[in-house]
Amino acid sequence: MKKLIISHGDKGGVGKSIYAMLATDYLLDKGLSVAVVEGDVQIGDVAKRYTGVEGVTAFNVDLDKSGRDAENSIAVLFRHIEKQGCENVVINAPANAKKALDTNAELILPVAQELGFEVCVAWMIGIEEASAEMSARSLICEMADRKIAVVNRHESEYDADYAWFTDKQYRDAWIKSGGLTGEIPELASRVSSKLKDHKGRSLASLAGPDSPLHIVDRQVIKNWLKSSWLSAVVPLIEGGE
Repeated sequence: MKKLIISHGDKGGVGKSIYAMLATDYLLDKGLSVAVVEGDVQIGDVAKRYTGVEGVTAFNVDLDKSGRDAENSIAVLFRHIEKQGCENVVINAPANAKKALDTNAELILPVAQELGFEVCVAWMIGIEEASAEMSARSLICEMADRKIAVVNRHESEYDADYAWFTDKQYRDAWIKSGGLTGEIPELASRVSSKLKDHKGRSLASLAGPDSPLHIVDRQVIKNWLKSSWLSAVVPLIEGGE
C-alpha cells in the first residue's frame, strides 16, 4: 500500500527533519521511489539533502500557514502528489504545523486515503510536558492509520525526565489510543556535523563504500541508521506487514 508519512510534532528542534530523512532513507533502502515534501521552506534542509538523489523527487510546499492559506497549501500539496503519481510521500512539517495539518486533518485524511495512501504520523516529542499534551489535541494523529511518538536523542537534550515517558498518564493515553513509541539514538557530534556538511546525498550513501567519510564514521552512521530504523521507522511504516 502507498504510504504518506508525516514528520510532525508542532515544536521546533525536536527532530522532525531527521525523522523525515530517516524515513526517506529507509524507503530508498527498500528500492522504493519517494517524494519528499519540504514543508519548512525557511530552512529546507530535507529537500536540500535529497535534491538530485536517485529515486527521490523533492519539492517545497509552505505548510507554515493558517486559515484559507493553509487550505490552499494542502491543495497544492495534493496536486503535486496526484500529478506525479507518487507511491511514497514523506512530509517534513514545520514548527506550528498544527495550523495547516491538524486544522485540515478532515481534508487531508480522506483525500490521501482516496488516493490509496496509508497515513502514518511520527510525533516528535520534546522534553517539555506541553509536547505530550499537544499530542492529545492533534487531530491528524487521532485520525491517522498509524502513529508513533519518537524521542530524538540527537536533536533534543538528553533528559531522563521526558514528560512523555515519565508521566504515566501521557504514555498510557497514547498507547491506549493505538500509538506506538520509538527512539532515535544519539549520534556522535563529530559525525552528525559531517552529515550536515554533505548535502545532495542520502544518509545511507554516507555510510557506503563510496562515502567521503572515514571508515570509522561510516560504520557509526551504519549502526545508527539500523538502530533508528528498527526502533522508530519500521514500526510506523511496516506496522503488521
